[in-house]
Amino acid sequence: MHELVIKGRFLTSKGVFWGSIGIDEGQITEISRGGLRGESTITPGKGALILPGLIDTHVHLRDFLQREKETIESGTKAAIHGGITAVFDMPNTNPPIVDQETFNRRLGLLKKRAYSDYAAGFLVAGNCGEAAAVDADFYKVFMGSSTGGIFSQNFEEDYACAPRPVSVHAEDAEVIQKKPERPPQAEVEAIKRAVEAAKKAKKQLNICHVSTGEGLTAITEAKLPWVSFEVTPHHLFLTRKDYERNPYLKVYPPLRENGDRVTLWKHFKEIPIIASDHAPHTPEDKENGAAGIPGLETEVALLLDGASRGLLEYTDVVEKMHDNPIKAFGIRGRDFEVGGEATFTVVDPGMEWAVKPEEFYTKAEWSPWEGKKLRGKVVMTIIRGEIVMEDDEVLEKPRGVRLNVNDSTDKRSL
Repeated sequence: MHELVIKGRFLTSKGVFWGSIGIDEGQITEISRGGLRGESTITPGKGALILPGLIDTHVHLRDFLQREKETIESGTKAAIHGGITAVFDMPNTNPPIVDQETFNRRLGLLKKRAYSDYAAGFLVAGNCGEAAAVDADFYKVFMGSSTGGIFSQNFEEDYACAPRPVSVHAEDAEVIQKKPERPPQAEVEAIKRAVEAAKKAKKQLNICHVSTGEGLTAITEAKLPWVSFEVTPHHLFLTRKDYERNPYLKVYPPLRENGDRVTLWKHFKEIPIIASDHAPHTPEDKENGAAGIPGLETEVALLLDGASRGLLEYTDVVEKMHDNPIKAFGIRGRDFEVGGEATFTVVDPGMEWAVKPEEFYTKAEWSPWEGKKLRGKVVMTIIRGEIVMEDDEVLEKPRGVRLNVNDSTDKRSL
């Protein structure tokens, strides 16, 4: 008999099956197409789908001197409310995570206050010595200025010196300087340069928030297995016309013309990762021109709604927010298999609801989709066999641990 059994309809990237998962000490110890006995049992409601725990590889948790925008506590509560069981914490904070002291301070905050699991990032911009001295899970490089203002003066050198996978914000600094509106050219030129660097370095590179059809093509035509890329829900579902109606939708890279959005959808199967680029700012900050869109509590629901309308398959959600992040970053212990962590995102694909930012956990206090009715909702989040969110309520104290990213060392106690 297992300590815990979860019964219901399980959704993987290969399809749906009815079965039971046996869980002991927070790990999957048996997967059955039938029933299993447990000391306690979780049986989600009729119609629910149980997904392997979803991962967001691009999240700005702010904190430090920007606690009014977001904190590790509020941001990771927002994550588990939205069905995200692990986040990649972006390092362009204030102060930025560019040295060992700040990195260690960040680790301490994450360990104490994170409700979701997390990967710890480090910002590389001419500080290769510091980058080598820390044990970051991933490294972030900005090719052009974004929130925080720090960017790489020599991308190729910073990319080469980073000890582990690099996530790159690909917008060209020279183009931005000449054209502050950040036209598609800024992204396309940067992506092409990043791809050329990856051909030479042959090391893992993840290109963030691809927003243009030409940029996507430059990546996919290169066919480099060590290069992955992300697309955000806001670039899939919004366009420049939306921004013209609502200046709160200012974001880097900008929302594009509908042609680029259509091209992203045409090549949706080729997109390996969907990530939110959750970038919270207060309404006052947005009024003053801050760039960024909050998305942790809507991204899964937007994809479920899209699946209900035939834009994608439900299996795509698992592939692009679980399987491929694990492959791209070498995350250990999160596979849906015996020995993996018993971490799940439970959704009701038929539930209809309206987006109400006042009911969210993020401090952003607004959403691009306020008032929008969606079909499909996260109803439960389970981390290592513990229900941490159910029916919109965060239930547990901070229990997040550090992911094992691209390394054989168990970092969960670090």
